Amino acid sequence: MCFGPFFAIYLFMRTFHSKIHFLVFLLVGVSYFNSCQSPQSRHNEEDRQQQAREILSGAYSSSAASRFEKDPFLSSYIEEYLKNNSRQLASRDVVETLIEESRKNQYDPIFLMAIIKTESHFNPYAIGSAGEIGLMQIKPDTAKWICDKKGIKWKGKNSLKDPHYNIEVGALYFKYLKKSLRSKAASYISAYNMGINNLNRVPASEVKKNVYFSKVLYNYLSIYKDLEKIKLNRRISKL
Repeated sequence: MCFGPFFAIYLFMRTFHSKIHFLVFLLVGVSYFNSCQSPQSRHNEEDRQQQAREILSGAYSSSAASRFEKDPFLSSYIEEYLKNNSRQLASRDVVETLIEESRKNQYDPIFLMAIIKTESHFNPYAIGSAGEIGLMQIKPDTAKWICDKKGIKWKGKNSLKDPHYNIEVGALYFKYLKKSLRSKAASYISAYNMGINNLNRVPASEVKKNVYFSKVLYNYLSIYKDLEKIKLNRRISKL
């Protein structure tokens, strides 16, 4: 927020009382501005762009993802999106977790949202047919393994119903897959669904055709488009 013009107004105000009233007004305005921003300034824009380019390849420049470059209000858009799509997750705390885990693991937060939408449709209590639990549909044995491997406290399978813990563990497992495979997004995203061993049996030319990867890609783009609508509606409402 630029304070130059406000400081100039302050200098030209004549009376002490008028200056005090102006300072109170300014402090209230700053407080409101900060509350509206939520945690959006904390996402790592370089990481967001890098993973978006990695996922979308040559399609990035013409995608909705590119139109959020250096947008300081991304987290507030995410918060509104969750309010529209999942009352169970419509809290600033969940947004903060998404942003924080994305920052820690060098992700685009919309990537994690796309995985969550694909896996559980934003239902933190979802249970899969193979015992997968929660937002990112993590199997308890996989969750325990990655927690033990990375020195994170394993809290038991019921804890995977907690959105914050589920996102933390799921993001950590994705980081492991990404680092282990050292390959393109289609590979580590597909491996999350089918496992590394099964992925290695798929010809490299066929990985991008994987149904799971296609679903994640579709949801990734659709979320960005919905966020763009939220952004546009806010601009219209200010006119």
